[in-house]
Amino acid sequence: MSRVVVFFLQALLAIAFLGGLFAQVAVIPATAANEVDLFPPYESVRLPFVVSAIVFVACLQVLAVALGGLLHRAGEDTVFESGSLTWTNIAIGAIAAGAVVLAWLFVYVTFAEIPSPADGMEVLGLWMGSAVGTIAAIGVALLVLVGRQWLRRAIAQRAELEQVV
Repeated sequence: MSRVVVFFLQALLAIAFLGGLFAQVAVIPATAANEVDLFPPYESVRLPFVVSAIVFVACLQVLAVALGGLLHRAGEDTVFESGSLTWTNIAIGAIAAGAVVLAWLFVYVTFAEIPSPADGMEVLGLWMGSAVGTIAAIGVALLVLVGRQWLRRAIAQRAELEQVV
């Protein structure tokens, strides 16, 4: 893979990582505080939502680091070596952890008494969004798991070819 493309993609991942860090430190807590100012009954659910959002963003950051590691290996032309499996395992773990956060949010929204300033549609949207997000994250984790199996086979076949040649 072209070093310019790898560098560009790694730079984008670094920007996304830093953007996630900014969101964790400033945006998420400030937005939660603003929502509580606008509708004080939200104070009772503020902490679980803030923690969930920060942990979910952390999962995305770990995924960005894993993708950066795989991109580095692509740039070095070492993708089909066993070290790539480690980065793939980290990516699968980050996606699965994100799915767990979304599943927890789904369960929390299902059973918690969440106040609503209007007709409850925002709670319904959060409930449905967390359900769909959980299913999507599980699907992506399974797809990457299948990709890891393909990578494992490719590494084994490359090792066999190197022994023959």
